[in-house]
Amino acid sequence: MWYRFGTPTGRAGSGTIEEFERAKTRFDRKTDDLKLMIYFKDAPAPIAPSKLDYGQLAKVAEFRSSLGNEGGLYWAFKTTDEFEKLIRLHLTRRVQGWLTTNSQTRGDETQPQIETENKPKQQLPDDSFDDDGFLDLMERFEDEFETLMGIMERISSATVDIGEEMTERATEITEFSAGPDAKDRKAAKRIIAKAAADMDQFVHRMESELPLFSQHLNSGMNAMTKAAEISLEFKLDDQGIQQAKSNLAATAEFRETMYTVEGQVAGFQQSVASLPRMTSVLNRSKRAMVNVLGKLIAEFQSAQTLAREVEASFTSIVKSET
Repeated sequence: MWYRFGTPTGRAGSGTIEEFERAKTRFDRKTDDLKLMIYFKDAPAPIAPSKLDYGQLAKVAEFRSSLGNEGGLYWAFKTTDEFEKLIRLHLTRRVQGWLTTNSQTRGDETQPQIETENKPKQQLPDDSFDDDGFLDLMERFEDEFETLMGIMERISSATVDIGEEMTERATEITEFSAGPDAKDRKAAKRIIAKAAADMDQFVHRMESELPLFSQHLNSGMNAMTKAAEISLEFKLDDQGIQQAKSNLAATAEFRETMYTVEGQVAGFQQSVASLPRMTSVLNRSKRAMVNVLGKLIAEFQSAQTLAREVEASFTSIVKSET
């Protein structure tokens, strides 16, 4: 669902809701009978605000609230690419669960153990993955997430640096205001211009880091998603299990680091947004900085959602193999 709730059917508020209510009735009766996976797109609607039906939006919001917390019956996404990764991970996890249940029901302990280097070739959306096996994909994930950790360290360091620079500029302005030249507007504007230049430099740096973060996140998540799918084809050997456990720990560390850096960036964004509107130069720099910090926060939140789902998928895989 996105920004429209739908048209009443006579039995429910919309066709989608009627389908959901029927499925939910079965789910409540027997939770193992089927699984519910509902997705909400959290992105601006592709129409002008004046043409939006806010009654429809309110109904979507009410329905979403009725489902409880995100990650239970529903998930949110911002882009088609993020939705693709989520649903591939979720479907893989469901298949893994069914395979495990069926195996336990049959008492089947004879599932073949296939060497992870010799899997049948898969046709993948990304040609760069065509020849990769399970271990190749897991190694690619490690490489990509090592790079991502480096990017986050740079972002965190740059945020600390600009915070210190802003504190220094604030001290300069305070001292100037209390000094003998306090009424010299040109001198005051020169000091403020220095603060604006610091902010512009930070914005430029973050605009170069954002595409890198997105690129390596996408590649790493694609590798982990495909590895989860391939793991359904065979029983992992000891090396594969250890690799999965290692990458599971790396994903958890990555998510926790993102959460910390996101909080740091969000706090700084609030500080910048509260700066007084002193000059046009500062106002432009302030607006650009608030915007780029908002982009960073959105990117981190999206990445944390995917990381949580990767963790859940590989936790399921490791449990089923041990």
